[in-house]
Amino acid sequence: MVRANPGGTVVALSGDYDFQFMIEELAVGAQFNLPFIHVVVNNSYLGLIRQAQRGFDMDFHVSLAFDNINTPDTSPGIKGYGVDHVAVAEGLGCKAVRVTDPAELGQAFATAQALLLQHRVPVVVEVILERVTNISMAAAEIDAVNEFEEIALTEADAPTGNLAVRV
Repeated sequence: MVRANPGGTVVALSGDYDFQFMIEELAVGAQFNLPFIHVVVNNSYLGLIRQAQRGFDMDFHVSLAFDNINTPDTSPGIKGYGVDHVAVAEGLGCKAVRVTDPAELGQAFATAQALLLQHRVPVVVEVILERVTNISMAAAEIDAVNEFEEIALTEADAPTGNLAVRV
């Protein structure tokens, strides 16, 4: 679908601030009809910065949350999450869907795939997470990655192990 992978589906994954930091990529993708799916995991926090601060007993100035008075009441699940990423994506000429319930992920990806094929522009799938989400911290060696929760070793161990999402 995209020039880098003709005939395939390209999927990008980023956190909410990474997404905001590189938002101009969406405008370029829309302008040049580069269809890809961009998954944004939104917890309204600067997660990696907050987690890096924990070793120094710090945990401040990392929230991206605010009550967005311009977000219509028709956008459930994002009160207090700040930037309306769906509105921003659409304002840049892209398409977008928001997921607030993990059970809706499969349908959201199906909708994103349909929008991708129909409009041939980037499609944002914003996934609203709980406010403070710890993620794996990078390390110089793969066996030194800092995990905050037990790793799911089998499909049965994963909380969404029964969810088969294929893009």
